[in-house]
Amino acid sequence: MNTYVRNYWSLYLDFIRDFEKLKYKGFSLSYIVHFPSLIRHHTEVWNALYHEKFMERLKSTVNNQKTIQGIFNKYVQSHQKKQIVKKKHGKVMIHLDGVLRLPPRTFYDYFNKRSMIISSGVKRKSSSPSTMYNIPVKYLNDYKMDTKKAIFQLQKQAKSLFYIYRGHHLYKDKTFQSLLLKKIKQLVNGIEQSHLLLDEVSTSCVIVSTTHSYINRILVLVAAEKGIPSICVQHGIIGNEFGFIPKIATVDAVYGQFEVDWYKQRGALNGSCEIIGHPRFDQAFQPPTISKNTFFKQLGLDKSKKTLLIAVRGNKNIDKWRMLIKTVTKQVDLNILIKDYPVKTPHQLTREFSFVHSTQSFNLYDILPQVDCVVTYPSTVGLEAMIANRAVFILHRNIPNYSGYYNNLGELVQLNPQNLGNLIINYFNDSNWVRYFKKEREKFLQYAYPDMKKSGERLKQLIDRLTN
Repeated sequence: MNTYVRNYWSLYLDFIRDFEKLKYKGFSLSYIVHFPSLIRHHTEVWNALYHEKFMERLKSTVNNQKTIQGIFNKYVQSHQKKQIVKKKHGKVMIHLDGVLRLPPRTFYDYFNKRSMIISSGVKRKSSSPSTMYNIPVKYLNDYKMDTKKAIFQLQKQAKSLFYIYRGHHLYKDKTFQSLLLKKIKQLVNGIEQSHLLLDEVSTSCVIVSTTHSYINRILVLVAAEKGIPSICVQHGIIGNEFGFIPKIATVDAVYGQFEVDWYKQRGALNGSCEIIGHPRFDQAFQPPTISKNTFFKQLGLDKSKKTLLIAVRGNKNIDKWRMLIKTVTKQVDLNILIKDYPVKTPHQLTREFSFVHSTQSFNLYDILPQVDCVVTYPSTVGLEAMIANRAVFILHRNIPNYSGYYNNLGELVQLNPQNLGNLIINYFNDSNWVRYFKKEREKFLQYAYPDMKKSGERLKQLIDRLTN
């Protein structure tokens, strides 16, 4: 555990303990609120995490990587019925949000529509669908309740704590205070709505994409109080550990052995992780939905050239991506595609280089069958491309809380874009390199994604085991 990570978890533990008296219906709100969003704006605090002296500001010292998860294990157990209820005739509730990303085919092929229900956070319009995939939809904000008095009292209590901690390096910050007061309202309403929803719908299991979203965390905790098991479907590779600890659900449905070992090293309970992959990766084994001719024509690509896909995240590290493109194209004449996340509009580099094209609105699984090689930052795209049998290279970046997910790829991961560019050149020019990559890819996947059977089927089997 490096200084940055130790300081972050120590600061988080201070926050949990300093504000744990803010309770609603038995839930300490400091355990539920999304802590990174409370300090995201505070550049001084984030910079201070790198320094040993920051510990002098803190009351807690987290030196063991199992500490935080251990605290949350006890918190979840304090809200959980001793016997998990198995309601054979209850509904399996899937909470849809922007990161669950179960493809439509998963719903149609594996889920029994009569035993499912979809929940969603916000009904934005009166025309919002009452069904999706022939499954009824319940919107949390349809559940009305009078929480004004409770919110006022909790906000008043929080303001008293702000006064007590008026000299604190973080709690005295006005933006922090304003955010926490707003989030108290969100949390109280979320707890009420989740109770009302789960009281109305006889539920056998709750499925979420992450337990770091406050409403997902609340749903899982309220379900635990009612003896209902929960599944958290891993939404992306574990790159940044702050986004995956603490784990809250009964079972985290993970990609591979990497996650099972990683969570166990951080204090997860035995049996609380199960390898199922992700149903959206099943698309890698399906025929392309578009022909190569149509794909190349629409994007203006040259069919006689090999194609390299670059996955970026906005303009982060744009100078490195620029250098990579220059390095590779000095020796190899390629089509180059850029897929930006989360937007689908053309990236800045497509304007700088005439031979660099946007992937436009094409889905990743329409793109992968058409390209020869993929280079990405440490993102889920790298794993997806390897599952789809593509060559993959990783342009690494220094992240102090990086999990080491791609470390097993060895020299296929590089910090220096010129070094990585030279490896890509070798791949396109030397057949020995093609064989070397295939070997490294297979070795990596044995640990990262060992089971290539349909993930949708494995998710169904996990649901059946928890509910029957």
